[in-house]
Amino acid sequence: MSNLGITDPCVDAMNSLGLKLEELQDLEVDAGLGNGGLGRLAACFMDSLATLSIPAIGYGIRYEFGIFNQRVINGEQVEERDDWLEFGDPWEKLRQDKKISVYFNGKTYVDKEGRSHWVDTQVSYFLFE
Repeated sequence: MSNLGITDPCVDAMNSLGLKLEELQDLEVDAGLGNGGLGRLAACFMDSLATLSIPAIGYGIRYEFGIFNQRVINGEQVEERDDWLEFGDPWEKLRQDKKISVYFNGKTYVDKEGRSHWVDTQVSYFLFE
């Protein structure tokens, strides 16, 4: 709303419906994603491109959970998963017709003919837009 210059009309419209912008903002969980150095830099680039009306496409990894939340209970740090998708994400669309394979870890072995094979590595994922 800020970049479009429509904050005041939106707040007025919400107030006329008995709603408050702050209460609506509190409903949206702040995803703890992209807060590392490169993630933050990528987010800043995308924000700048949008603000300057420069067309661009950004690609990233969609994590199921974000950076963990932490609390102190009885003097001890307790970590809890950051369930940032608890209420879903209205901006993404699951593409079950598109699936990719990503390779992690695994092991290699050499067969009888001396050829190397990389096995136990495939993890398949659906794409989101």
